[in-house]
Amino acid sequence: MRALALLALMGLALAIAPGEVLPDFQLLDPKGNLITPKTMPKPAVIVFWASWCPVCRAEFPSLHEVAEKTKVPFFVISREPRDTKEVVLAYMKAYPRFVPLLASSADTPARVAERFRILGQPWTLVVDKEGKVVALFAGRAGKEALLDALLLAGAEVE
Repeated sequence: MRALALLALMGLALAIAPGEVLPDFQLLDPKGNLITPKTMPKPAVIVFWASWCPVCRAEFPSLHEVAEKTKVPFFVISREPRDTKEVVLAYMKAYPRFVPLLASSADTPARVAERFRILGQPWTLVVDKEGKVVALFAGRAGKEALLDALLLAGAEVE
């Protein structure tokens, strides 16, 4: 158990940190629109996940509730190279408020996860209006902590 906690702390130390600007990426939304850190609406939430991840499956309903309540865009990026466009889009049918980001001719979700220094899933980032990371959750993000982070990011939260 201690080894797992130590690995999680080491991963957090390596990952993109609060205060850092989002690394550049070029992914497509389901309609084929190019999404980059400059073009994405903010504040926003970015969730790195994988279709086989049991923690992701358990967490997505509460994340979707927060997305519905706040109307903040939630961009979801599968860091699993085997999650094809078809797998991702089928999975996301249950979560219509999420915007899945897919491979483009210039980038892949797995390479984006590497640029963000994401080591596992789910990892959730809250981004403010300037494109800086306000909070990072490795593992399951609690609803109240996520709402607090969104307030810090400038989102209107009831």
